[in-house]
Amino acid sequence: MTDTVPRVSRPAPINSSRRWEIGIMILVLACMFLLCPASWKWRKSLRVQSALIDGEKVVSSSQISALAGLQLKSPLSSTDLYAIRRGVLMNPFIEGVRISRQYPDVVHIRVKERQPVASLNSGGMFYVDLHGILLPPVQSGKSFDLPIISGVAPLKGTIPGDAIRDGDVLAAIELLEIAREIDPTLYHFISEVNMNHGKDVILYSTDLAVPIYIGRHDIAFKLLTLQTFWNKIVKASKPEQLQYIDLRFADQVVIRLQESRQSSSRVTL
Repeated sequence: MTDTVPRVSRPAPINSSRRWEIGIMILVLACMFLLCPASWKWRKSLRVQSALIDGEKVVSSSQISALAGLQLKSPLSSTDLYAIRRGVLMNPFIEGVRISRQYPDVVHIRVKERQPVASLNSGGMFYVDLHGILLPPVQSGKSFDLPIISGVAPLKGTIPGDAIRDGDVLAAIELLEIAREIDPTLYHFISEVNMNHGKDVILYSTDLAVPIYIGRHDIAFKLLTLQTFWNKIVKASKPEQLQYIDLRFADQVVIRLQESRQSSSRVTL
């Protein structure tokens, strides 16, 4: 009986294409090993030469640059982007900001500004945005054509950048937003919202400053009624004779004319 000798398997030979792949991989790794220190040194040598600021309309680029506190000629790689962001956000008009490095030598500052929806007469002239944030007077050449909110108490303890908690101010902002949702022209038709210190709200028209008594309830319906009445009846007659419009009565508009012998007239729409 003879013993069988086990066969020893030999490794398959590496073909030429496989050798090329291994060679290329080794070459790439070697290049990376050599280039990484050089790349690191190059990044460390880059200096801030300028700031690119965009998105600004109300706040000037010079104001943003001052708030950012960016030091030119400082190392770009070690520039503190969070510190720049904190500085820019100190201006109440700035709602958000994105900071990024643009190699080889630029810091990009992109801002998003708050949009005022009204001027606020409350112990001084301010602005307010849709979310009730108190905004300071504009310190640039930018001007706004906005309705005025009046007839409210001074905002004690509230500074620009704070959220307003006064119910009358928030109600006036909501009224203006309802008007804008109905029709932007209706929003621009209103020149003033007088909250009348808690009493019935009075609007004033941009045209001829006609007082419009609107009360405090069913605001959306009354604004729609006002728009219909003004467009269909007032424009077709003599609007300069209007002394006031009263929308506080159900399903009718009460008006008083300056030259009318009657105290008032009622119009049913």
